[in-house]
Amino acid sequence: MVSCGKLTSPAALRQPLERLYREFDYDARLARDAIQYPLRYADAADREIVALLTACLAYGRVELFGRALETVLAVMGASPAAFVRDFAVARDGARFAAFIYRFNRPRDLVAFCVAARDALARHGTLEKCFLAGDADPRGALAPALERFARAFLDADLREVFPRGRRSRGYRHLFPLPSAGGPCKRLLLFLRWMVRREPPDFGLWTGIAPSRLIMPVDTHVENMSRAIGLTRRRSRTWKMAEEITARLAALDPGDPVKYDFALCHTRMAGDCLDRRDAVVCPPCGLREVCRHWKRGEARRRRR
Repeated sequence: MVSCGKLTSPAALRQPLERLYREFDYDARLARDAIQYPLRYADAADREIVALLTACLAYGRVELFGRALETVLAVMGASPAAFVRDFAVARDGARFAAFIYRFNRPRDLVAFCVAARDALARHGTLEKCFLAGDADPRGALAPALERFARAFLDADLREVFPRGRRSRGYRHLFPLPSAGGPCKRLLLFLRWMVRREPPDFGLWTGIAPSRLIMPVDTHVENMSRAIGLTRRRSRTWKMAEEITARLAALDPGDPVKYDFALCHTRMAGDCLDRRDAVVCPPCGLREVCRHWKRGEARRRRR
């Protein structure tokens, strides 16, 4: 559904968003972001595997899924990539027995390891797995992301799911763009892997940052409505595309660079999704924020 709210012009957005991007204190927020987990690993192969696993589980607050993720990383040991490459269901599957996080159960992690093991055996790296399904390196990202997710969903998992049907929890790890959802977690994974600038680590060089789509969670959704990046009321793939298109008008080569700062502005409590006499005045986005402008309009009518 689309609302009747107005979109803010690129000319009005450019200065406040560029200022937010340049001046944001990224280091102060890294410990509260899911990216902290892959950043622990210096080896590219380990970082790639941990980034995908982290992104797949990154639903809910960081402090909640982070505790569950820590148990998994402890099982995987010093080199998660080596653990996955050598994974055997009969030998290693029971090691995840203590894992539980919302929709996910131990067998979902076992299936992840089997699918990732086979993808690495076939392609060498997850990047090469993604690129194998990227038929148009200059085109839309959705088809390639769909094929990447399918590589995990359609993997040979008979050892884990003898009846063939994947668990709800496992399917939840790999959403498909064709289903219409925002695919926030997989898009977040791609942001980490592709963008060349901090806080992202840009290990994947075969995909241009210009093709990335904005990872839209509840924080980015609310910030985007507040500053006129979208008129949509439902968090969908179309909303992610609309927000990305608006940001591409500001920086066509790197449209998702604003994601971290926008998300953490709201996570940190520096935006309450309403006008506030204490929180709003210091905010550099207030000049393009509908909450601030509505409040100013009401004040002038009095």
